[in-house]
Amino acid sequence: METPARTLEEALRRTRATALPRPFGVVGVPPGAGLDLGALLAGPAPRQVVCEEDEVTVLGPWEEVQSLAAAGEEGPAGPFAWIRFETPMAWELVGFLGAVTGALAEEGISLGAVCGYSRDHVFVPWDRLPEALACLGRLGIAADEAARGDGTHGS
Repeated sequence: METPARTLEEALRRTRATALPRPFGVVGVPPGAGLDLGALLAGPAPRQVVCEEDEVTVLGPWEEVQSLAAAGEEGPAGPFAWIRFETPMAWELVGFLGAVTGALAEEGISLGAVCGYSRDHVFVPWDRLPEALACLGRLGIAADEAARGDGTHGS
């Protein structure tokens, strides 16, 4: 794995944003709703499960999240485009997500954010992906948009 970026300037200069090719969604379900967390986590990556006292949040492929929504009190949120920032970042790095979320907010693009151990990720509305990637480009972040799951590329 490459050396993690340690400063905001280095992270903005080095990172690439990759938009994954299929839509994702998020849903919250009550604990004990019969979710098989082992099966959820064994599915194809990427995905994330957050277990809290009063809710289990599942972030995963849109089709899966829609099927889990029956166990929740509200429908799923999405579909979202998953944007992965490819450069590993040190935990002491300050301001990367602040810069990214601030720039997207100025464009009126809603988002969710997730931090992995080495990389950060944001989720934007599926239909706003081209705008989000252009916005990241203005920050100096190079962007790659994979073919979408519907067979199209963004503009």
